Amino acid sequence: MRERNFAYAVGRIRSLENKLLDNSQLERLINTTTVEELFTQLGETEYATALGNIANPQQFESALNAELERIIRLVLELGENAPELRWLANRYDIQNLKLILKSEDVQPEQLSKLGVWQPEWLLAVLQSEDLADLPEQFREAISEARSSYEVTKDIQEIDRILDNAWFQFGYTILKEEFSPLLLQWWTALVDLTNLRSFIRLRIIGLPYSEFERFFIANGNLKLDDFKGLWEQPNEKVAVWIDNTKYSRILTETPSPLNSLTSLEKAIDNYLLELIMPAKSIPLGIEALAGYLLAKENEVKLLRIIVIGKINQVSNLEIKERLRRAYA
Repeated sequence: MRERNFAYAVGRIRSLENKLLDNSQLERLINTTTVEELFTQLGETEYATALGNIANPQQFESALNAELERIIRLVLELGENAPELRWLANRYDIQNLKLILKSEDVQPEQLSKLGVWQPEWLLAVLQSEDLADLPEQFREAISEARSSYEVTKDIQEIDRILDNAWFQFGYTILKEEFSPLLLQWWTALVDLTNLRSFIRLRIIGLPYSEFERFFIANGNLKLDDFKGLWEQPNEKVAVWIDNTKYSRILTETPSPLNSLTSLEKAIDNYLLELIMPAKSIPLGIEALAGYLLAKENEVKLLRIIVIGKINQVSNLEIKERLRRAYA
């Protein structure tokens, strides 16, 4: 593990954490009577600059993405492009790679600007097939995805292979750099992603072989754990979950084994709480990763509120859909 000094970066992050929206601010946003009033209140926060660049509330997604892009670039700069931080931002690159591999005529403006690599550069790299500047796991995944799709014509294979590459790339990085908290978060993300796939595929009635195909390795929950439960009723699945470290998701939201919406909320809350100790680590990279994940969570909360207001969803329903805040 190489020695790194993030003292200055952590100091900046502590200041930025104070600008995250807290529960009382979110409550006030929910209680606004119009979308215009909501945007007026957001204009008094860090989102003011991004909101000033859109013509109407319907373009709010552009504002949220602009703010998130600003934060990702800032965190990468403060963290001197540390591999852990680049890996987190690579999630957006993976989404871009999926779109490029699925479509022959995708344009740069259709791709996300939130990743490490700019859309124009990524398109040029894949078109030239000179992948030398991409991580080895990504190069291999692109080749495998292309070959698999050529044979199966199943676009889910592209998703499966690239998602798995991102997870395993992270595992390699976190083992090498060794942050116990980030490795713990990664393991929980793997386990809960597998659990989500398990529940989703059972709900829609697909066979166990489909779950086996999408299973992500190296988590704490093993494939055999799920295999023995595939034909079991939810009651037995709940007993099993209750005996794992993820038991809290059973009580976090109503019916998480029957509702993917409830399950997603419970998982998001669990992962956010897991990374919260980053706020008390004085000098490590955990502070930067925690802040980035907190900002992503905040954008998700704002998206839920704004969409709810635009669609005239009741305040109570909006509150029921909200995740926890990091602040």
